Amino acid sequence: MNIHVLFFGACREAINASELALELHSPANVAQAFSALRERFPLLENFGNSLLFAVNEEHSRADDPIQDGDTLAIFPPVSGG
Repeated sequence: MNIHVLFFGACREAINASELALELHSPANVAQAFSALRERFPLLENFGNSLLFAVNEEHSRADDPIQDGDTLAIFPPVSGG
């Protein structure tokens, strides 16, 4: 299956891209997709467990499924005042 991945903030800077296509074996979940991305972009490992994920614009957890054609967005934690 193929998904579209969007990167925001420091994640985008870490891989030097704002989006890419990712091919995964089906069935897959958010954690498996992120594992495949860490293999391609080792700098993503620096974020540890602090990243936030959304699938098709809905907040998602690591064990949430991903379907063919979905969009996975990856965000670093946001703070501010």
